[in-house]
Amino acid sequence: MNLSIRHFKAFLCIVQTRSFTRAAEQLHISQPGLSLMMQDVEGQLSCRLFERTTRSVRLTAAGQRLLPVAQQVVDEVETIAPVLSQLSETRRRTLRVGVPPIFSASVMPHVYMRLRKTQPTLDLHILDLPKPEVERQVQNGELDCGLGVFPKRVLEVSRRPLFEFDFVYLESRAAPFRSRAKGRNAKRIRWDELPAVPFVELHPAQDLQQQINKCRAARGMARTDGIRMNRLESLIGMAAAGVGPTIIPTFAAPIGTEFQVSTALLTDPVLTLDFHLIIKRGREQPAVLEAFTRTLLEVIEERRDRIYRTAGKDWS
Repeated sequence: MNLSIRHFKAFLCIVQTRSFTRAAEQLHISQPGLSLMMQDVEGQLSCRLFERTTRSVRLTAAGQRLLPVAQQVVDEVETIAPVLSQLSETRRRTLRVGVPPIFSASVMPHVYMRLRKTQPTLDLHILDLPKPEVERQVQNGELDCGLGVFPKRVLEVSRRPLFEFDFVYLESRAAPFRSRAKGRNAKRIRWDELPAVPFVELHPAQDLQQQINKCRAARGMARTDGIRMNRLESLIGMAAAGVGPTIIPTFAAPIGTEFQVSTALLTDPVLTLDFHLIIKRGREQPAVLEAFTRTLLEVIEERRDRIYRTAGKDWS
């Protein structure tokens, strides 16, 4: 059976006007077209709904039984339609984003404040979550999108590379480990110039640390085991306290004189990784997603410029 709200509205209009001709005029369709529509309804219901003469149109017993049902269907649809429209509009203006905690602390505040000015009706929800939880909630539809480093494909999730980031060497200003050789370009440091001291690192199972270890091994650098932590913010805190130097991605690098650390961009080779936006395949995305993405990329570009300008200035 394939009856639509249009069928029910046409049926009710005939009942109210007691005329196929007047009903067709109100519905803005031809009278033959309306007759064919009612024939379709009667065929699907296997009964006659109207008794028609040259002067009148009357409901049959079956038509009388259908009348309250048709009225209820139309009333309920017309009642719920504006509610659904409101929900749809709210959905278009709401964005739930899962992000790594360090990214939430270092980048997302600037994105949030800028969007408050440029997209005042955007209802942005930022959830700082571990990467596996971001993947899970995107996959389950609990989040509209997720941000992070996702080198492996995940079932039912599509990846969109947003930008590439490189890595910086970071150490405490008060307890430097790197030699300050005269004439050396302090804004850059080669992998083979890294000090042979224990580093503060992520656990080896984490994707970022695996990439760092591969790059060190390719340059013939023997690893010196140091303290291992679970989060990038812990690496920064330990390094700032003088526990040991660390290597972190540029998006996590602290910016500003209030941070008692010195940084230098790692080169020869420049290690780069993709930072992704992930969404559930086939999920309808809010209209504000593109505005959010543009703003995020603007903030990242500005942040990258500041990092490149300030990296290593304390060693010059």
